[in-house]
Amino acid sequence: MLNPTADPGRDRAVPTVSGTGSTPASTEDAAAGPAAVSITPEELAAEAAQPGDRDKSAKPPAVTTPKPASVEIPRADLLSADLEAQIDQVIASGAVNAPPAQVEAPAEGDEDDAAAAEPVTEENLEPGARLQAKIQSISGENVFLDVGLRSPGVISRRQFEAAHKPEVGQRLQVVVDKVNEEEGLIHLSLRHGVRKVAGNWDSIQKGQLVDCMVIGSNKGGLEVNISNLRGFLPASQVELGYVEDLAPYAGQKLRVKITEVNPKKRNLVVSRRAWLEEERKELEAELWKKLEVGQKHEGRVKTIKDYGAFIDIGGVDGFLHIGEISWTRIRHPEELLSVGQQVEVQVVSLDEEKKRIGLGMRQLTQNPWAVAEANYASGSTVSGRVTRTTDFGAFVELEPGLEGLVHISELDHQRVRRVTDVVQVGSEVQAQVLEVDPKRRRISLSLKALTDAPVPPKDEDLAPGGDQPYQRQRKGPLKGGRGAGETSGGGLFGNPSDFT
Repeated sequence: MLNPTADPGRDRAVPTVSGTGSTPASTEDAAAGPAAVSITPEELAAEAAQPGDRDKSAKPPAVTTPKPASVEIPRADLLSADLEAQIDQVIASGAVNAPPAQVEAPAEGDEDDAAAAEPVTEENLEPGARLQAKIQSISGENVFLDVGLRSPGVISRRQFEAAHKPEVGQRLQVVVDKVNEEEGLIHLSLRHGVRKVAGNWDSIQKGQLVDCMVIGSNKGGLEVNISNLRGFLPASQVELGYVEDLAPYAGQKLRVKITEVNPKKRNLVVSRRAWLEEERKELEAELWKKLEVGQKHEGRVKTIKDYGAFIDIGGVDGFLHIGEISWTRIRHPEELLSVGQQVEVQVVSLDEEKKRIGLGMRQLTQNPWAVAEANYASGSTVSGRVTRTTDFGAFVELEPGLEGLVHISELDHQRVRRVTDVVQVGSEVQAQVLEVDPKRRRISLSLKALTDAPVPPKDEDLAPGGDQPYQRQRKGPLKGGRGAGETSGGGLFGNPSDFT
C-alpha cells in the first residue's frame, strides 16, 4: 500500500465530464486504447468509494454541472393579432399579478343574499340554491326560465297556484333541484312549490318540498308515507317547539322538507320544522317592513311567564309585559290570559337591531286616570272593595284599574293600631274623596270623614261626683297618736320645745 503500482490496463486517465459533450477525442487517445466512455458523476463517486490499490487520499476529479438547455422562443408571426390584443389588455389591467377573487360569505341567517354574495356557475350550483329567474316560455306542463347561466331552467307548471298563473316575462325566485348535464337543463321549483314525486328513489332529492301522510307514531317521531316511500319525521322536527304528544298527528297530511336521502339504505328523513322556519323568516322579513309603533294586530298567546307573555302576531313573536296587560293590578298573567288564546294587541316599542317588539293590551282601553279627576271630585262619596291592606293603610278599588288609598289615620277618629281591626280584604266600604292627583296616580280617601267625631268629655264629667261639689265624708277617727285617753307631755308629733 505504501508503494502502489499502477496497472496500465486498469488505471486509465478519466476524461472530464462536459456539460455539452461536444469535445471530440483526439486521434492519439483513440489509437492508444479503447474509446473513452462518458462517466456520470454518480459513477465516479461510487468508484472512488471502493477500496483499491489507489491512494485513498486522492481527490476525485471535479464534476461540472450541465447547463440548462436553451428554450426556443416562438416567432412573433405564430401569434394572431386578436390573441396579442387580448394579452396586452390583460397585462395592462394588472390582472396577471392580481390575487384570486375572494368570495364573500353571506351573513348568518341571510340566506336570501347567499346567491348574490358568490358568483353562481353551473359547476358550483348545488341543490337548494336560490336563484332569480325570468320566465322565457311556457310549453305544456313545463315552464322554461332564464337564470343567467348557459343552461335554461325548467319548472313544472303544476307548482303554480290557480290564482297565480305563470306569464312570460314574469320574474320570480326559484330553488335548484338538480342539474341535468345530459339534457342541458336545470330543474327548478318554486320556493313554496310542492313537488309530486313519482314514487321511486330517483325522483326525490335533498331539499325538496313535498306532502306526506302520517301513518304512525312512536317515541322518536312520526312515520310518514311519500308516494309509497316510507320516511321518518323526527319528533324534534314536527313543530317549531316541543311536542309532548304525537298521537294526534296520525292520519294528517303534512308539508315537509326532505333533509336526508339514502337509496341504498332505504333511508328517507324529512323535517316539517325546516319548512316552518323558512315560512317564518319570510313572514318576519315582510312584517318588519310594515311594523310601526301604535299599530294594532291580532295575535295568539304562545308562552306565559311570571313576568309576561309572548304573542305571535303573524310570523313574529312580541313580548307583552305583565304591566301592559291591564290597567288593573294583577299578580300573574294567567289571571287574564291562557296559552292559545286569540288577543288584540298594540305595538308600543320596536328594536329592529335586537329584533324585539313590545306589545300592550291596556292601551286598547281608555286610561281610567285620564278621567279620574272629573269622575271623582274632592268631597264626593264613593264606594269600593278593599283589595289589599298594608301597615300604613288600605287600598280600595273604585273601578277596574283605579284604586284609592285610605291612610291608617283616616280609618277612624280613634287611634287604630292595626288596619285589619277596621277593614278586611274583600269588604265593601264607603269613603270620601279627599284628593285626586292624576299625574302621580293617587287618590286619597277617608272613612272617618263620613262619621261624626265624638264630643270630648268636660272636666266636670271626669269627676267622681259628676257636676256636684265634692264633700268629704269622715268615716272614722284619724290615724296617728297613741290612741284615745292617753296623754303625754309632748305634742302629737313631738314636743315643740325640743326644736327651740
